Amino acid sequence: MDETIQIRNISFLGSRVAPALIDFDQNLSVVCGASDTGKSFLVEAIDFLLGGKELRDIPELSGYDKARITIESSKKGLWTFERSIAGGNYRIFEGNIEAATDAKEGGTMKMKHAAGREDNISGWLLGAIDLLSKYVRKNANGDCRSLSFRDIARLIIVNEQEIIRQDSPFLTGQYVSKTAEKSTLKLMLTGADDSAIVPADTRKQSESNDQAKAEILEQWIADVEDEITEHGFGREELEEQLEKLEESISSSREQLQLAQSQLNEMITQRREIVKNREAIKDRIDDIANMLERFALLKAQYVTDLHRLMAIEESGSLFVHHERVPCPLCGALPEAQHSTEECDGDVESIVIAAVAEMEKIKRLASDLDSTVTSLRDESVRLSEELIEIESKFSGVDSKIKSAIAPELSDVQSNYSEFVDKRSKVVLLLSVFNKLDKLRAQREELFGDEEEAGNQNIAAKLSSQILHDFSKTVERILDAWDFPDTGSVYFDETSMDFVINGKLRGNRGKGLRAITHAAVTLGLLEFCKERSLPHPRFVVLDSPLLAYYKPEGEGDSLQGTTLKQKFYKYLIEEHSDSQVIIVENEHPPDSFEGQLGLTVFTKNPQHGRFGLFPLKESQGQM
Repeated sequence: MDETIQIRNISFLGSRVAPALIDFDQNLSVVCGASDTGKSFLVEAIDFLLGGKELRDIPELSGYDKARITIESSKKGLWTFERSIAGGNYRIFEGNIEAATDAKEGGTMKMKHAAGREDNISGWLLGAIDLLSKYVRKNANGDCRSLSFRDIARLIIVNEQEIIRQDSPFLTGQYVSKTAEKSTLKLMLTGADDSAIVPADTRKQSESNDQAKAEILEQWIADVEDEITEHGFGREELEEQLEKLEESISSSREQLQLAQSQLNEMITQRREIVKNREAIKDRIDDIANMLERFALLKAQYVTDLHRLMAIEESGSLFVHHERVPCPLCGALPEAQHSTEECDGDVESIVIAAVAEMEKIKRLASDLDSTVTSLRDESVRLSEELIEIESKFSGVDSKIKSAIAPELSDVQSNYSEFVDKRSKVVLLLSVFNKLDKLRAQREELFGDEEEAGNQNIAAKLSSQILHDFSKTVERILDAWDFPDTGSVYFDETSMDFVINGKLRGNRGKGLRAITHAAVTLGLLEFCKERSLPHPRFVVLDSPLLAYYKPEGEGDSLQGTTLKQKFYKYLIEEHSDSQVIIVENEHPPDSFEGQLGLTVFTKNPQHGRFGLFPLKESQGQM
């Protein structure tokens, strides 16, 4: 009888928070719902509780200090494993501690793997599927190490980053572990380990040095890959972003130049209006000053006219006055010396006064004309000033309310695009760094890697690889994958070629669904041949192309694949366990045929998320 392992539940506990428990009672369990509700974290938690080194810290973990996983083994029965959130060893309980009060504590269990021992989580799990004390080769020299459950875990628990990777589903991309990873795949496909391999008796010091260099290089590569994973962007995405940003920057630059040109034009127009306005104001002020002076001059003319008129009147009276003897002395007019007393000819004075009056009248008339003209000009200029003020207000308002804000927005967009481009260029430089490190590794250790490929390839017969490929092809056909064609295994890339195209070269969504097919294909291949396999898989976002295709060629929308996908899992995996984490719900037609857990992100409806909503937390 083939030995199996199934996960019954996952829980998180803390002294001051409500427990977070999720059950997996059926063979097909689907966890779906809104983003940021803990779906992907659930996958990470499963991996952590099955021996993973650490658990990512998230705000929702606040208040929780331990986690549990209940496992049902066909060989060992029902057990619960409890582990601190911080990591470390396990407490174990016989039975399902979440469902029964009589669960018996079974002591402790170590986290660290030890060859051939079941007092650690790795050995316990390997023993449950008859893979204890198996060995895998770790280098081309034939050195071996004991198989760990961690070697198998990455083949059955596929997180959202791994499922869309362009690299082989069977390899991590780390040089120092590649040989062991290939040996693990060979063990899964054949049931034969590498314990019979006899390592070389002697090694050159240079080989040891090369291995040390390889490990250092690999650590650097791993650090860079972790940095890339942390950012969550692939090279293709970044290159596409960079191309789009360059286009946006170019377009924004043109908009910026146009907006700046419009602003400059409007400012120049406003400046001319201000210049004209000030000139008119100055002219109006000049006219006002002249009118004031002319008013004083006009008053002087009036005064002069009054004086001259008095002289003319007086002189006329004096000239036409009858000359008579002096009333005082009786002197006759002829004897009187009137000309000496008047100091001149009175008649001439009158004539001069009249002439001066005429002159002043002409000057006053000219002055009146000038004043009238100046007043008309002042009125006209005042009217022009009103128009110019209105024109100024319009231009100034347009600058302040339209042109300047538009320019500010364009400048802001331009700066934002430039900043984003800088970040993308920086991220791409990380990939370039990774390329250089890999090139150094290849330059130094290419021969050893080639030897390792040859040795491993010799252990995997073409018939096994053919049969494995046909298993994957059969699954894709059953799902109605639109571009299946022929499927074969490429030993160089350690990946499948689907209809003439390498799986890793397809779009992100199609990489996800084909990775899922490969993972399930390995389970079914082992099951059909009674080869050791845990008989469960966990897949995060295998149907990515349904809700987030990269393009037309990557979209599965409008196909029947989603329907066929769930139908196949229900019908073909009744004797194994499949846990699916997705955004979208499965089709309603499968209600009651699978275990469904929906995270609503709504505190008033259904289950909020993996963790209960804390009162102080509010909306996540």
